[in-house]
Amino acid sequence: MAFVDQYLDKVGVGGSLFAALCCLGFPALLSILSAIGLGFLINDAILLPLLVIFLAFTLYGLYRGYQKHRKPGAVMLGGVSTAALLVFLLVFFSRPLAYLSIAGLVAASVLNVRLRMQKV
Repeated sequence: MAFVDQYLDKVGVGGSLFAALCCLGFPALLSILSAIGLGFLINDAILLPLLVIFLAFTLYGLYRGYQKHRKPGAVMLGGVSTAALLVFLLVFFSRPLAYLSIAGLVAASVLNVRLRMQKV
């Protein structure tokens, strides 16, 4: 369980970032995937479930961090950013707001790490 406690939110954020940027059509990432033969990943039928799974990993990792440091800021920021990302990708498509939501997820993970380091 040490891996889960320490790295799950980071793995979740990384995977969420990857899937969200693919969904948003980030040109550099799409070019790299095509160049290395992973162009089949550029498909919403694959990316959306992948995004949801990684967002769940992120939230679970942030919750596990909350259980350690007992400060709700990171998990609340992560929850709001997750909901916003899903809304701005699936309901009201907005690139700038989706990028802002991704930044919120990264900030939540960084905050979680800082809070965990203060607890030690």
